[in-house]
Amino acid sequence: MTVGFDTNIYSGLQYKSVDEINNIQTELLIKHLEYTVTCSPFYKKLFNENSINCQDIRNIEDLRFLPFIDKAYMADKKNNFLAVSQKKVVDICLTSGTTGSEPIVISQTQSDLKRLAYNEEVAFQMAGITEDDTLLICAAIDRCFMAGLAYFLGGVSLNARVLRAGAGSAAQHWQLMKTIKTTVIIGVPSLMMKVAEYAVEAGEDPAKAGVKKLIAIGEPVRNKKLDLISVAKKLENYWGAEIYSTYASSELATTFCECSARQGGHLRPELIVVELVDENNNPVVAGVEGEVVVTPLGITGMPLIRFKTGDISFLINEECACGRKTSRLAPILGRKKQMLKYKGTTIFPNSIIESLEGRNWFYGGYVEAKLNSDGTDRIILHASINDSSVSIDYVRDEIRAKVRVVPEIVLTTAEDIDNKVYQFGKKRKRTTFFDLRETI
Repeated sequence: MTVGFDTNIYSGLQYKSVDEINNIQTELLIKHLEYTVTCSPFYKKLFNENSINCQDIRNIEDLRFLPFIDKAYMADKKNNFLAVSQKKVVDICLTSGTTGSEPIVISQTQSDLKRLAYNEEVAFQMAGITEDDTLLICAAIDRCFMAGLAYFLGGVSLNARVLRAGAGSAAQHWQLMKTIKTTVIIGVPSLMMKVAEYAVEAGEDPAKAGVKKLIAIGEPVRNKKLDLISVAKKLENYWGAEIYSTYASSELATTFCECSARQGGHLRPELIVVELVDENNNPVVAGVEGEVVVTPLGITGMPLIRFKTGDISFLINEECACGRKTSRLAPILGRKKQMLKYKGTTIFPNSIIESLEGRNWFYGGYVEAKLNSDGTDRIILHASINDSSVSIDYVRDEIRAKVRVVPEIVLTTAEDIDNKVYQFGKKRKRTTFFDLRETI
């Protein structure tokens, strides 16, 4: 039994009525379930052990009767998610395991790569990118990463000009942009900032480089109200370009990208089913925060059903100003495992960093969580300040205005921040939270 992915039949789907969209998505979901339970050894066993009949699932609401999985299931070598023979596998992607030491293997077929290219092509189109653009992809395409591969395939499918810049230095990226005129930068916001700052330090103006759009990956650029955070506004000013938020992961093999309205990432009903659940795994309605649970559709190599991402967000169901009828996913507010209780308030570590980013006097920082002797959370912000006239009391006031509660603050050097958040130069994507509660 095989399932293909025909990109031609979904033209204009996002503009159809909600009922039409739901009907098509339901048909695709049923086919996905039948294929997955038939071909995936893991799901065949899971459904048998739980006495689940695939034929009983006839609509999206029925998904609530099916069990969840998460990264721990995928990291367990006893579980076999591969739904095709090894001869059908043409690409291998690796994602980190739950411990950070065991990589999770994601096997892709020819059909999956076609789907991946379509996914990113449509995402680029949604952001207004065309074949006339030149894309600077600041994400690694080597080392079995999916992200760089997806952006490359999407750009090629769009017939755009693609620069596979990867994880180079700020100097290398700036020189490449000047040599081959770039109109779109795709990368983490912190890297975009480093390139812009390098250009300014070199006496040049990044706003005159001809960049029209910034596609932000891996790091937040909007808050819960869908407003741009300070660092995103600063990036727009530096580059004279609009910034677009995206959300994706290797397990999803699907991108949620903003349209011209830039008010949340549009769901692609032909590519994925999204649910949000509370801490008791009960579904929540649009507008209510919950954990993002996904069922990617049309995948043949390693299909998944009800994968819990661990990310917290909410859905927006109002019709978008762009005219699309599809739901949108709000910004990721944080990771479920990173949710902290501090002085009676629930906060996510990234909100502390966001409250300061974009300020000229704030170089950067990271947050550590430890346990107090009474078992409560202790939160410590390590920050580097550029301006000696800025006091810790002023920093506290800035955080309090946005987050309501203030952590302990430890001032440190810019070198310490860079070494910590970029893992001594080994990473391009920042790590700004370190959970030490289990090790103290």
